[in-house]
Amino acid sequence: MASVMYYFHQHKQHGNWMNWLVIGSLCACVLSACQYLERDSGNGDNSDDDDSTNAHSTIVDSTAKVDSLSADTSRVESVPVETALPFRGDISSYLLFSSTVETEAAVEIHPEISGLVEMVAVEEGDHVSLDDTLAILDAEQAEIDDRERAMELRHLETGYKRTEEMFRRGLIAPQDHEDKLFQLEEARLRREKARLALEHTVIRAPFAGIITTRQVQVGARVAPGAKLFDLVKIDDMIARIYVPGRYLREVALEQKTEVASDFLPGMIFKGYVKRISPVVDPRSGTFKVTVGLHDRWEYLRPGIFVTVRVITDIHADTILLPKEAVVYDGGDRYIFVVQDSVAVKVKLNAGYENSRSIEALSGVLLETPIIVIGQNGLKDKARVTVVNTLPNSPTDQG
Repeated sequence: MASVMYYFHQHKQHGNWMNWLVIGSLCACVLSACQYLERDSGNGDNSDDDDSTNAHSTIVDSTAKVDSLSADTSRVESVPVETALPFRGDISSYLLFSSTVETEAAVEIHPEISGLVEMVAVEEGDHVSLDDTLAILDAEQAEIDDRERAMELRHLETGYKRTEEMFRRGLIAPQDHEDKLFQLEEARLRREKARLALEHTVIRAPFAGIITTRQVQVGARVAPGAKLFDLVKIDDMIARIYVPGRYLREVALEQKTEVASDFLPGMIFKGYVKRISPVVDPRSGTFKVTVGLHDRWEYLRPGIFVTVRVITDIHADTILLPKEAVVYDGGDRYIFVVQDSVAVKVKLNAGYENSRSIEALSGVLLETPIIVIGQNGLKDKARVTVVNTLPNSPTDQG
């Protein structure tokens, strides 16, 4: 700027007007350049501030996103589960077999005589007692036959009395006496037969039980070979099982048994070993065992499929777990217990088991929550959230 002003003063002294024009142009150019440099410097300072602000904003946003992602990951890793507490109870080892329910006494009822059915007194499913009336046949012909045989018998009894008196006096031969006695005995038998035929017009129950089949209608004519009813005795329900010969020494009379059926879920019926066949079938290698059932026609029915468990040993008052808590890994069994909201995988030292429970021989405490729902696919030391604790489950031995 000093050199420009010096140049200006030099030309002023000479008084040349053309020089004034040149100097003015130079000054205008210098001023314009200075203004441009000042504006650019100001814009540069603002840009740095904006960049700093934008960088700070980006760091804050990234930190928030990382914190949000960490929170979401924490929520995903907390697996919802349901737990149950171990409980004490009895559990047994047993031999398991399939069978069907039968009855010791099951009979078909047929008429003893021919006749027209006059009345049917019972239906299928009816309980009957000994000598209860089941059906009645038309008795008119039987009554006539009975009266006829009764008159014949009285006549022969009167004639035999005279023959007996004459025989004592020696008025008739011994052969004649024997013939009269034979005729009298025949008349007595015919009267007895007629009386029985009259009694047989009423069909009665031979024992207490339940009518399972009715095959007779009022007005039908029946003969001695026709089946009228099926009757079963309800006091002697049984199931026959065939046990491999190697268990011959493990089964004894009066041994406890339990019977269950898919038709009656959740129900267990008590029984006992009623009879044991003394021989082993050489073809099948089994021996027959008859199991008596205590159910008195409340739920079980003849023909129903059942599973029979012959109890061979019992562990009393032991720690039991719900069977659905068990996780299988290869040939080993595990359970998951909850400790401070963490699922801990524990190898199960199992004892006896049944369809609902399994015995824990060691490593399980009664107050330890066991995961029963949500444990499949769960990792050891995974964080969990207990959404429900199920009540203690009773064993199905009761």
